[in-house]
Amino acid sequence: MHYQGVIPAQAGIRAFVALLLAAIAGCTTGRVAPAALESRIWDVRAERFIGKEDLVQRLRSARHRMLGEAHDNLRHHEIRATLVAELAAGEDVFFEQFDRERDAALAEAQRQGATADALATAGRFDRAWNWAAYRPLIDAVLACGARVRAANLSGADARRIAAAGALGPQDEALARAIDAAPWPAWRETALRTEIFESHCRMLPEKQAPALALTQRARDAAMALAIAGARGATVLIAGNGHVRRDLGVPVYLPSDATVVSVGFLETRPGESDPRAYAQGTGATAAYDYVWFTAPYPRADPCEALKKR
Repeated sequence: MHYQGVIPAQAGIRAFVALLLAAIAGCTTGRVAPAALESRIWDVRAERFIGKEDLVQRLRSARHRMLGEAHDNLRHHEIRATLVAELAAGEDVFFEQFDRERDAALAEAQRQGATADALATAGRFDRAWNWAAYRPLIDAVLACGARVRAANLSGADARRIAAAGALGPQDEALARAIDAAPWPAWRETALRTEIFESHCRMLPEKQAPALALTQRARDAAMALAIAGARGATVLIAGNGHVRRDLGVPVYLPSDATVVSVGFLETRPGESDPRAYAQGTGATAAYDYVWFTAPYPRADPCEALKKR
């Protein structure tokens, strides 16, 4: 005797139970559809989502607060402007987008009550960064009484180091910071891999050591800048620079309190928030991840192939 009506019913029950268990697992682990991650904040250590106010409180507890970005994602700039408004009153906000040699000019311009546009001129903001995207962020810094500071290694210094594949005698402070940083072989390998991937896997292998050193010099320069501030700081920089495992935090004193926030775009098919913050070694890439939708952009690898 065949129970044609019963067997499909039992299969349906089993399917329903499987879906229910999957939903429960998703609530436990944080695994959701990629689009559902957008606008949410993931606490990497606690492996759970938190609200903006919780994040602000945790940022306030640290001396150095690092806010990452995808440089062309306007949503990242908008969100960070709101965070700066809540965090940075009377503090120093350091920018990757200003070369460290322009810090004195920025300070003088601010003493004279400069607007955001006047600061861009005084700091020789590189227009390749898309000034219109960063202006609201600078406005937010000025509005809350914070100070705009320069942090980055200059383009000229970066090109010099990359061409020589070595630091020069004028880089003594950078050399000390780099030598003092914990840098086992796995970090060097991971950084070279990141550079290779970011160049669409078209970078000649012989260039990797020099470009890795240049990246380390940039990170060390930013670390020296914020470590020299008298009080709490905010660093505005690319997601790669604020990574705990490979970026600026590596070059800060071991007792410095740091909170790093990566602003990451969701990826098709990647639903587990834990995958976005995976670092190298035993170190996560970020303390928190703020998810946003992917920003519409042309494939950069296509342009690189043409060149």
